[in-house]
Amino acid sequence: MATLPIETDIETIPFEEITIGDYKDILQRRLGTILDSLVEAWIIVFEKIKQFQEKLKKKKTYKTLSLSVGDLVLEYRSDRDNVYGNKFSSWWKGPFIVNKVLNNSSYILQDQYGTIFSDCPVHGTQFKKYHKRPDWLPVVVILTQMISKN
Repeated sequence: MATLPIETDIETIPFEEITIGDYKDILQRRLGTILDSLVEAWIIVFEKIKQFQEKLKKKKTYKTLSLSVGDLVLEYRSDRDNVYGNKFSSWWKGPFIVNKVLNNSSYILQDQYGTIFSDCPVHGTQFKKYHKRPDWLPVVVILTQMISKN
């Protein structure tokens, strides 16, 4: 009689006639091997879950800025995270002015024209400070030369 590959791992019920006592014994041994393999699989899965949770704990932490009212900031455009093909557009929008400081590093912003965005507070990890360029005036010097006729 041929042996199936599965019979090397889990004992199957034979096709020949057996007594009820032998049948119960075979079923009990088969159930035991199945439960043993289930416990081994459960232990492996439990270890993989623990490893994954440890990996999540080591994830990158984001630096939050401590801002005060009146600071100029740029806000990160998170809507562009999974967009491809638009590589020359800006990742930052703004500048905005910090209007109100909330708890746990959240801020209410206002744009340059005075519109306050009180309905959508933004967390401090989504900002970077905006450094305004110094005002400068171009100096234009026009030199006039007298052309003398000979």
